[in-house]
Amino acid sequence: MKLEAGQVAVVTGAANGIGAAVAAALVARGLRVVIVDIDTDALEATADELGENALAVPADVADLAQVRALADRTLSEFGRVDLVVNNAGMGAGGPSWEIDPAAWDRVWAVNVGGVVNGVHAFTPHLIAAGRGHIVNTASLAGLTVGLFGAPYAASKAAIISISESLRGELALIAPEVGVTAVCPGPVDTQMFRGLAELADPDAAGESDGMPPEVMAKLAPMREAIAEMAKESLPPARAAEIILAAVESGKLYETTHPGMAQAARDRTDMILESFGTPDRPTRTAAP
Repeated sequence: MKLEAGQVAVVTGAANGIGAAVAAALVARGLRVVIVDIDTDALEATADELGENALAVPADVADLAQVRALADRTLSEFGRVDLVVNNAGMGAGGPSWEIDPAAWDRVWAVNVGGVVNGVHAFTPHLIAAGRGHIVNTASLAGLTVGLFGAPYAASKAAIISISESLRGELALIAPEVGVTAVCPGPVDTQMFRGLAELADPDAAGESDGMPPEVMAKLAPMREAIAEMAKESLPPARAAEIILAAVESGKLYETTHPGMAQAARDRTDMILESFGTPDRPTRTAAP
């Protein structure tokens, strides 16, 4: 899908980070952008920065009624929608068995439910118009599961599966509507900065009440996070990569191709665990 002036985009999770950067890049290209977030104050501040081509609509993407109202507002204001970026997301950390079930539910409701609600509310309009593109923000974490972040990783894996299914369905029913699943690596956002603080023993660690022997076991993970932080990209660069993927029609995109090798390693590990089934060798018919 070629991005052009006069088109209309909807970007969720747009008060800051990747969402705000994508919205800014779209406004710079002459698109009108509906920016969406649950943080009303930050959303309004971002809208002020983006100017008259940005419309701020506070909403909780986990609430289907609010997302349907968002779609109605977009069509009412602009008469069209061309690009939907389901980007809103959050995380929850800690040992899987200690994370409050309510936190699991909220992460799932925002990360997965937000995508499902966006797809539900906007896809019929894209199909009816015979054009458009949907971007769902997943993560490399959905392909390369790390420790102490199971709700986030699981939700991002679900987004990847949803995006693949949606792409296949639209290829049959409305091939002019594209789908991209974005799998960012480390990007300099509020969420990633919070994660990076875990790599600092002075910011977390003994102050968290963890025994020294547990801290020692976590040292390799902290070192890995610190290394990731060194490769963190500015959100504006991530936005460029995402929009290029939209225009080229890619199903998958990542901000860090080098880190994506870990996805291959994980797949190899799974296949190795499955083993190779014994089956007769096929030969050509005489």
